[in-house]
Amino acid sequence: MTVVEPAPKIINRRNGPLATQKTSSEASGSNGRSSFPVTTPRLPDLPEYTWQEVARHNTPASCWVYIGTKVYDITPWLDRHPGGRQVLLLAAGRDCTDLFISYHPFTELPGKMLAKFCVGQVRTTEFPQFQPDSGFYAEVRAQVGAFFRDRKMDPKDPIPGFQRLAVMLLCAALSFALLIYGDKGALPWYVRAAGAVVFGFFQAIVLLHVMHDASHTAIGSAAKGWQWIGKFCMDWFAGASLNSWHNQHILGHHVYTNVMGIDPDLPVAATGDIRRVCLHQRWSPVYRFQYVYLSILYGLLALKFRLQDITDTVVDKTNGKIRVNDLGWRETATQLLSKAFWAWWRWYLPLVYFHVEPVSFVALSLLAECITGYYLAFNFQVSHVSPLVDFPDKEQPDGRFPLEWAHSQVATTLDYGYGSPVTAFMTGALNYQSIHHLFPSVSQYHYPAIAPTVYRVAEKHGVKINYVASFTEAFRMHIKQLYTLGVNEETFHHY
Repeated sequence: MTVVEPAPKIINRRNGPLATQKTSSEASGSNGRSSFPVTTPRLPDLPEYTWQEVARHNTPASCWVYIGTKVYDITPWLDRHPGGRQVLLLAAGRDCTDLFISYHPFTELPGKMLAKFCVGQVRTTEFPQFQPDSGFYAEVRAQVGAFFRDRKMDPKDPIPGFQRLAVMLLCAALSFALLIYGDKGALPWYVRAAGAVVFGFFQAIVLLHVMHDASHTAIGSAAKGWQWIGKFCMDWFAGASLNSWHNQHILGHHVYTNVMGIDPDLPVAATGDIRRVCLHQRWSPVYRFQYVYLSILYGLLALKFRLQDITDTVVDKTNGKIRVNDLGWRETATQLLSKAFWAWWRWYLPLVYFHVEPVSFVALSLLAECITGYYLAFNFQVSHVSPLVDFPDKEQPDGRFPLEWAHSQVATTLDYGYGSPVTAFMTGALNYQSIHHLFPSVSQYHYPAIAPTVYRVAEKHGVKINYVASFTEAFRMHIKQLYTLGVNEETFHHY
């Protein structure tokens, strides 16, 4: 997507009048955070800002972003944005270069409108930027956009999601009822245990389907609809936080996929984590057993999410290396209220109102939570922690990753099980992971249909899509990655 602006006279960044020496504070960043230099030529007659200066404009009163090297004051656009003000406030004070284009994939209009809000340029960035698109992403966006236009299809069609959600919630309610009404010998223990397993599965599948699409603005065209359905599924039903998920998943994982030290789904430092998933981490003897103990700890993921929502998002205002903008008192209160509501229906009603025997109920509830944790963890991990994918290095002295953003998205993901409706349903179409990363704002129910188009354009541009035949093979490769990186300090990346 092109941001249309008058073409300024370009001067040499070293010798031109706007060239400045980077200060030590810019090099180290604020609060110990790194800065990366802008390597493109500076533009005359445009004020210059560090990323830290832009980051301070992250409120409804002053909302700035930078795209490429241009800084935009989008405060006047907050209440006019068709996607709602919340997504702009989420992005406020940040580098939105790749967010902007991936969430406006089929239109040039936003880029044309943005030009009038330009107020300057950045001379440093918070994280490295990707290489400019050389044609692959532009063509695949054009081809997929034509696919939808020619067939008069809505890329965000909400009907399939709502239909599935109704069935999923019904199944979750019936299985949860087994935990309550099967108490005191009314049902055999194994029937109640089966109910806990089924509830855990549907708790996960609701998140993989409708919540996931809603978090990416990929279910319907109404901003309030995305927010309502996303928070209903994530906050009120599952007891987690859509705000926390937005910071971790949208701002961190989907832009800087598999970049250790930026992507919150990966370890944040070379040492000190219980996982070794890439070669950027230092080896420790404890990692010899990670393929065993991580397979057990994955079950705690759902519980970890709910704690992190408070400790990281609300208290520390970070999610890994991703800064969390101030939520405001209303949003913070709503987040805490939703957790209280979840605790009320999930624990208080069964134990206090229905007088369910506490030991068995807590045990079965923990079983359900482990099923949810395992299901989500393995669905996420097999697509990104594998010997078949790349792990880009955050340390880029010239301020740029070696790959284009779209190329990097494909290189850091693993697809599997194309053509299987069962696999697509069971994974929330995350088996089409590269398609999801290239088109996050498109409903997952379209991924099987647009995959051949993406594959064809990728082949034309020499972009390799990582693929294995089944989830079983993807799972095996994930365990192999954990095992291989754990057994020896010197491990090659591809085998």
